[in-house]
Amino acid sequence: MPYKTILTYLPDIKTASHLLDAVLPIAREHDAHLIGLHIVPRVPVMFVVAAAEIPLSVIQHQEDILAREADALHKHFELLCKNAGVKAEWRHNKIEHPDMASEIASQALCCDLIATAQSEVDEFGLQTDIPSHIATETGRPVLIIPRSGQFPTIGKHTVIAWNASKEATRATFDALPFLQRAKTLKILAIDPKCRSGYDSIALGDELALCLARRNAKAEADVTTSGPLSVSDELLSKLTDEKCDLLVMGCYGHSRLRETLFGGVTKTLLDRMTVPVLMSH
Repeated sequence: MPYKTILTYLPDIKTASHLLDAVLPIAREHDAHLIGLHIVPRVPVMFVVAAAEIPLSVIQHQEDILAREADALHKHFELLCKNAGVKAEWRHNKIEHPDMASEIASQALCCDLIATAQSEVDEFGLQTDIPSHIATETGRPVLIIPRSGQFPTIGKHTVIAWNASKEATRATFDALPFLQRAKTLKILAIDPKCRSGYDSIALGDELALCLARRNAKAEADVTTSGPLSVSDELLSKLTDEKCDLLVMGCYGHSRLRETLFGGVTKTLLDRMTVPVLMSH
């Protein structure tokens, strides 16, 4: 079953161009309806510390700038979608608070797939955590595109990071539209730990059989991290497999916490070299 409704969060033209280079081919392949979402907080909210001291003229000037940028982004989005032959919808929301992730989540609850850029450090030196917030607040699969690199194809060579958890299982089945189109598909367990009643290795084989019944042919593999960290071992495997998509689970509440392989996911998302699809 293809992804028929895709939403992508577009904060600015530079990010939009990079994201749409990756997302438009997916939308076209799935004949999906693509929603471009742009969100702007009210200007005083953007300057919380000194909001009371900002003159009205300064606020109006900033709002005019943001409005022009949003209009340019809208035109850019529609042009790229038209050239790609993708059905598109533009949404531009202005909010009264700085919580972008919650607003994106509220807009994305009815989407099959959400696409966003990798987290980055904001103007205050703090790292934004929008992708993981969206995943935990929507329960929908989130496709995270690295800020560096080009990704003209995604999901043709896929690795599932497997630890026999419900989070990894959820992510796997949320990724089925990609898995069914994959040329190579590997279920990878690193340093699997057997729990009472569970055998991670056997469940990897069983998952491969289950996916085969869904027309997704997968190979189960087990490796050890050895002298490397688990995150370094996984990044190495992604390079060895020439992977263009990593599928992984996550859990948490208001933010991404310990996830697959016991807390290495933040490192992976900070250093990601390929797109990552994750679900909560």
